Amino acid sequence: MRQQMVLGNFMFGLSRNFAYSSLARGADGGWKSFDAVTGKPISSQTGQGLQTLKISGKSMYATAMDRLDELRALQAQRVPVPLVDGIGRNWGLWQIITVSETQSSVLDDGTAMVVDWFIDLLEFANA
Repeated sequence: MRQQMVLGNFMFGLSRNFAYSSLARGADGGWKSFDAVTGKPISSQTGQGLQTLKISGKSMYATAMDRLDELRALQAQRVPVPLVDGIGRNWGLWQIITVSETQSSVLDDGTAMVVDWFIDLLEFANA
């Protein structure tokens, strides 16, 4: 079964009707600037910061709502989870910081026809 990414036991991909359309990755190099009275700010290396990921997509129907509930259940375990991409590369352990959604075209039974969603992950480096 093809997949884009696996977070813990949760799989992103078309085969589960929950594919992401964008992934934004950030890394902090650890540089800080401090004001100096007599000139330009002084730069100092304070140690590399944790990486961040924002994964987002648009999914349809009750399936999207169910998948987001799965992600929230994984988040509720409050433990870092491994992240592995579709080609088998291990991205290490990550914390699930935010799971957000915007529902639109909601039917009279409360089922959203369209769900825009995103999750924020923060690298876990204690291991």
